[in-house]
Amino acid sequence: MKTMFLVLLMMGASSLAAAQDPVGADGQLPPALRNRPATPPPAAGEALRAQALAKLEAQFKTADVDSNGSLTREEAKRFGFVARHFDEIDTARRGGVSFDDVRAYLARTKAERR
Repeated sequence: MKTMFLVLLMMGASSLAAAQDPVGADGQLPPALRNRPATPPPAAGEALRAQALAKLEAQFKTADVDSNGSLTREEAKRFGFVARHFDEIDTARRGGVSFDDVRAYLARTKAERR
């Protein structure tokens, strides 16, 4: 009888411990993995394109030392992508490229890949 009482007492204690877990987290998971805060899903589609374009524009502005909205061949050296494709981007042969020129180049190359 004492054994039966002891078993019931232990079963009650274990169910009480489980009940104290407010979210019912799996006891097999380490605490760091339990109840992780919800993170927003990574950007995709148009949102991802907008993020990439914003990052490119920031790099462009950083390379534009004289802040005139255009990169010369010398300034483009600070922005490797533009330096490597300067002649393809500068279709008007002005000796400088604007960010709109870079965007047009990206659109052309994307269309050519299709």
